Amino acid sequence: MEYVDIVFTINVHEKLGFLRKQLDNIQKYVFVKYVVILNANDLMYNEILKSDLLENHKNVKLYPKFINKNICHGSLSKGIFLNMEFALNNYKFKYFVILSSRNLFYNKLNKENNNTLLEIHDKKTFKSINIREWHWFRFFQTKLAKYLIQNNMFFGNGQHEGLTFDYVVSKQIVDFLNANEIIKDDLFNFNCCVEEFAFQSIALMFKEYYYQIGNWPHESRSDDHRIHELPKDRYVFKSIRK
Repeated sequence: MEYVDIVFTINVHEKLGFLRKQLDNIQKYVFVKYVVILNANDLMYNEILKSDLLENHKNVKLYPKFINKNICHGSLSKGIFLNMEFALNNYKFKYFVILSSRNLFYNKLNKENNNTLLEIHDKKTFKSINIREWHWFRFFQTKLAKYLIQNNMFFGNGQHEGLTFDYVVSKQIVDFLNANEIIKDDLFNFNCCVEEFAFQSIALMFKEYYYQIGNWPHESRSDDHRIHELPKDRYVFKSIRK
């Protein structure tokens, strides 16, 4: 089984040209051994196979089936999960990093600083969460949330762009969901952005923290205009896909 330092996962659904830009950007800024696994919808799956993208990027892999996804829907989490499972079956790795199709690097990631990724220790109990804030009312309707509440476990949350897990926790996430098919199927078919809490919360079952290398945009669209203001302990920002 091949060893890489980092597995990047990206759900892609449009704009092959921007995907090329994104892959070139990763190559420019990442100085450790890595592989990128793409999880595509039917459009991009066929576009990628017809193009020279995989031929020109030998460390980019296309998940062997297309998965159509919807925004603010559990199908996005399904794409991430399938790539995580694929990574565990094919690679030994240090970190599994979730990127969106709009993420670009602005800081170099190398052998030195990839050992000091930002740890997220924000653990919430059910009683400490204001159900009127954010998406919590919807999230509490998932079977995963009900499992966490019933077993007095913690909730994690936050953007999935840049969310990072180590190898052991990645395996624990996959094993937990595969052992709990009802919870998994509910998540992947849930009509809300469950990728903003599900993997984080499962990770906290096994470890005190997870990692985050991304920035939340200052404005709703992107951080393209203020890259120089972004913190030095993070690595990717959200760009406009064009």
